[in-house]
Amino acid sequence: MASPLRPDDPPSLGDYRLSGRLGEGGQGVVYLAQTAAGEPVAIKLLSAGDQQTRARLARELDALEGIASFCTARVLDVSADGPRPFVVSEFVDGPSLADRVRERGPLRGGDLERLAVGTATALAAIHAAGIVHRDFKPANVLLGPDGPRVVDFGIARAEGAATMTSGLIGTPAYLAPEQIGGSPASPASDVFAWASSMLFAATGTSPFGADTVPAVLHRVLHVEPDLAQLPPRLRGVIASCLVKDPSRRPTAQHLMMSLVNPNAPPAHLPQGPAVPESLGTGPRPQAAITTQGTGGTRSRGLLIGALAVLVALAAAVVTMLSADRTPTSLADQGDHSSSPVPPESPAPSTPPESPPESRPESPPESADSTTPAASGGKLKIPAAYAGTWTGRTRSTNPMDTDGAENTVVLKPGASTAQWSEKDAGVSCRGTITLTQVEASRLTFSLEAMEGGCIPGTVWLAKQGDAVSYTWRDEPGPGIVTQTGTLSKT
Repeated sequence: MASPLRPDDPPSLGDYRLSGRLGEGGQGVVYLAQTAAGEPVAIKLLSAGDQQTRARLARELDALEGIASFCTARVLDVSADGPRPFVVSEFVDGPSLADRVRERGPLRGGDLERLAVGTATALAAIHAAGIVHRDFKPANVLLGPDGPRVVDFGIARAEGAATMTSGLIGTPAYLAPEQIGGSPASPASDVFAWASSMLFAATGTSPFGADTVPAVLHRVLHVEPDLAQLPPRLRGVIASCLVKDPSRRPTAQHLMMSLVNPNAPPAHLPQGPAVPESLGTGPRPQAAITTQGTGGTRSRGLLIGALAVLVALAAAVVTMLSADRTPTSLADQGDHSSSPVPPESPAPSTPPESPPESRPESPPESADSTTPAASGGKLKIPAAYAGTWTGRTRSTNPMDTDGAENTVVLKPGASTAQWSEKDAGVSCRGTITLTQVEASRLTFSLEAMEGGCIPGTVWLAKQGDAVSYTWRDEPGPGIVTQTGTLSKT
């Protein structure tokens, strides 16, 4: 299980003799060691001893002290005085869930049910201590001889602690939708991650794929994973935990009771309607999530800040992917730096569709609808749309809570139009090109223009004396949508 020590590894730390490496990452190295009495322990030697690292260690120790000992590896000793702090913890003699599935395949029958009950019980105890784990995933579940242990509390925090605003924390395929939307992690987020991890245990693949970061995040937000391979007893429970709305997921305590009592309903949802029967039958569109802003400087609409949101989002989760097997917990013995990432299917079989609420409906085209290929020339703006149209639009960008002012100048017979957006004194303007004319809708292409505009597609639909406006970042990730009503000025 442990790899040999390297020439630059110390032979001992304090009174503990090192015998091998259990893992390595950005936070430091986890060693297998022996006490003076010959008992095996795990030692996490941190890479640095700066004030921030020591504060993080203190938070981790505080988190562990409040959790029942059966849930995680017990802390046995701490050395925080030297140049590089280290923590000694109980050695859990067993692989991580990720390693177990990679080496032997998915869990079945009683093995799967025991895992589900054991980890749900551990999660209930963690939440009872007032702790949000924030990164529950297969690599952070160790399968010890006495049952599963949930580890890696390096990014756990007590409820009520200051929200971390430096970016997403967690692993893409196991993030809850609200975390992607910008909300802080919560017990409900852990429940979502638990369900995703159990689905991985039963199928051997990540429930939302493992290809590109934007694709994975899009599926977490909008696609329901296929639960067909789960046994009937677990299917309803796990489905209730994967509901996109966190307020409708069961608590960890309710989850545990549902698993222990076969006669209990499949879920105890705090509020809202029952879990739809279609859940788990395959991909299903879901409305885009809007969240409260986090304060401070915000990215706005189609302005360059919107691109910053997507770039920062991708950068954050790419960092998570690179640290996915980093042993950041006090006893994270399941992640081996020399082991490859578990082979996971790249994506669900059916590509996710864009949310119907975010994309304008496509009405049947009239007889005079045309395309450049059909007409052999440029498309023309109908006279009914002529004028200067202005209005306030709203965005699904979680960093843009107050929307923007959009203006479109349409001239009859033209194939292009002037487009602009203003928000808090920042402006973006350019030319949009007509790409399709339908009986009740015009479609325009917006290229990157002056002011850092984000390329996308603009739809305008006549509604009496007004025009409905929709912009979406397509072609592209298809994550952000902007909608509103424009009036003629």
